[in-house]
Amino acid sequence: MTSHVSKVVSLRSEESSAQTFHAAETEDAERKVDWVSLLVIAPAILILLGFLALFFYGVYQSLTDMRLGRPVVRFVGFANYIALMKTSDFWNSVRVTVVYALSTVFIEALIGLAIAKLFATGVTLARWLRPFILLPLVLPPMSVALMWTTMMNPQSGILNYLFSLVGMGPFSWISSPTTALISIILIDVWTYTPFFALIIFAGLQGITDDLREAARINGARSWATFINIELPLVAPYILIAAVFRLIESFNQFDIIFGTTQGGPGNSTSALSVQAYISAFQNLTFGRGAAMMVVNWLIVLIGATLMVRAWQAVRRRVN
Repeated sequence: MTSHVSKVVSLRSEESSAQTFHAAETEDAERKVDWVSLLVIAPAILILLGFLALFFYGVYQSLTDMRLGRPVVRFVGFANYIALMKTSDFWNSVRVTVVYALSTVFIEALIGLAIAKLFATGVTLARWLRPFILLPLVLPPMSVALMWTTMMNPQSGILNYLFSLVGMGPFSWISSPTTALISIILIDVWTYTPFFALIIFAGLQGITDDLREAARINGARSWATFINIELPLVAPYILIAAVFRLIESFNQFDIIFGTTQGGPGNSTSALSVQAYISAFQNLTFGRGAAMMVVNWLIVLIGATLMVRAWQAVRRRVN
């Protein structure tokens, strides 16, 4: 009996020693640096650090009086920001930026939702149009701007000619301060609505027919099914697309500069365009950098609000 107990105690001690040894080996393995993984992600880390360095240099530049040809660059603190806030042109640029971004995202979301719903149906024409809806997205934004500038020419543009056939127009389009902002919003909507349509269409494809069939059995019509079932389920897709488009719309430069260059007057002078003019035409790099920092703050606030809205809708859907 005593020998049996001693054998059991010996076996347990051996098992305990093996577990301790195994735990020590695991701890040593965890302490070893995975050089292969570090080597793989090193380029991404370097690129990220490079972007951060450029960003913080831009912030520093906005706190100086940097100007081309000035041999000494002085640190002026928030003088550039204070000077900007005292000018009406700066607040006009903020207004144009916000109106342009919110208008384009809202209109593109509505039209994109309608197109996605059309593509989700069994209509033959809709299936034929699916490949062509993506064509505006593959065109360079500057090419799109030049194309629409030609089409919106008040004298020789094809748009005024087409409107004249039905007794409308002529319109000034981008040549008038009252219609220039609406015109570039129209160009942006034409260019980026397919992005919304593609994302929302993917969301609609993820809705099973069982939900629609259950709604039909309960007597719900097609419109009620869309409002009460499909729209809440694709709302996270709409908002995540809106996040990306809102960020890009706040930073939009190509379409605005390629069509109006901020004019006529300052009717389309968004912050990105005004910063370019201040930095590379007026050569006041510090003032231009300050505008871009303000633009970045607006982007950060807008994106944060959209992400929180997306998270709230996602939790509600789940």
